[in-house]
Amino acid sequence: MLNEVLFLEARIFAEFVRKFNIKPKEANRVFEKYGIWTYIEECYDTLHMNGDDYILNDVEHILQRKGALA
Repeated sequence: MLNEVLFLEARIFAEFVRKFNIKPKEANRVFEKYGIWTYIEECYDTLHMNGDDYILNDVEHILQRKGALA
């Protein structure tokens, strides 16, 4: 199952970098600071049943609530 979690994390991370047009290093800093990596890992059982767009939208809402995105 670890491979599936990593694959999901990689896809969502790549989409986040593309959507916000930021460097991977900066995106990783955001994911670490605001617990996005942990969120994906802990919620994988539910998240993997949704599409990447849905998950990315969920990540955006989390970051907005935490003040990371305007």
